[in-house]
Amino acid sequence: MKALQIFSGFLLVVTFLPHAVNAQFNSDESAPISETITYDINVFIGAPQNDFQDNLDRAAVGIDFAGAFKFPDTPVQFGAEIGIMTYGMDERKEPFNPNIPEVTVTVETSYDILTGHLFLRFEPETGRVKPYLDGLFGFKYLFTETKIGDSNNYDTIASDTNFDDTALSYGFGAGLKIRLAQNSKQNIYLNLKSRYLFGNEATYLKPGSITINNGSLQFAEETSSTDLFQFELGVAFGM
Repeated sequence: MKALQIFSGFLLVVTFLPHAVNAQFNSDESAPISETITYDINVFIGAPQNDFQDNLDRAAVGIDFAGAFKFPDTPVQFGAEIGIMTYGMDERKEPFNPNIPEVTVTVETSYDILTGHLFLRFEPETGRVKPYLDGLFGFKYLFTETKIGDSNNYDTIASDTNFDDTALSYGFGAGLKIRLAQNSKQNIYLNLKSRYLFGNEATYLKPGSITINNGSLQFAEETSSTDLFQFELGVAFGM
């Protein structure tokens, strides 16, 4: 509920701030570029919500990339977004071979979420500051992967996916683009955006949930919905 309140406040900011800023700079506005393709790259924090938060109680850190095509003479864009985030990691040292204890390798287990969404975006066609609204539909792929690497330079020797599951994902978002630069071919923006992504139930692991008993792996699995609130910061381009 708190994340929804934060999102509502952010929505108010992206709705009213652009009108004031665009009015302030309207007199020296350059000739607008007709954008048909937009794309952005962002870093973000993902905060689990509801029973997903009860199980994890930690934020994820990630990066995503989005691209969209603008329908001519409309404020509507259709696009796709893909992102990867990590919500935890375990690491330990092990002998490379029981008979050679002098040589060790690093065993690293990461707990990750890969997301992919199609989205419909409503965004003004011109302006120094442009708010936008998104509706999203896609998936969340939750997986746990273990890699064995050289202890000195972390070159991967071997890797395996220990556990995975997929959940349907859908939600809404709001964002704000602030133009930083413009030339005859493209606009460059500072990009601020947030997402509230509902997620169907999935089964997953979390840091510390893998144990080894008599040489066999044992998993302490968690099952819940996979709701996430994301806040993102990045750079966007329109051309």
